[in-house]
Amino acid sequence: MAKIHSFSHLHKICESAAKKTNYPLVLNELKRQVPKDWMPLAESTVLFFLPRAILDLPTKQDRRAALDSIPKDTPVTNVRQFLEDGITALWEKDRELGKGSSKRR
Repeated sequence: MAKIHSFSHLHKICESAAKKTNYPLVLNELKRQVPKDWMPLAESTVLFFLPRAILDLPTKQDRRAALDSIPKDTPVTNVRQFLEDGITALWEKDRELGKGSSKRR
């Protein structure tokens, strides 16, 4: 477990952990890399990276599985709704910019 030197260091760890997309695996990766006293901040920060990571999954089934991996009793309330809203906003923005619309199935 590395010592966190700055917010940008934590930011990179969270961005990398989010790519696992399965919520329990994401948290396990954070627990593996982040000191205990930084975990509340890491758990909150990773939520901002998960929508893009989930949206970038290749199939609708993969995206659904990632969302279904979120337990109902998370320490932060409304995590699933927050992520769904983020995914929708990113999808709409991508569509507006002409990115990836044929990829989203």
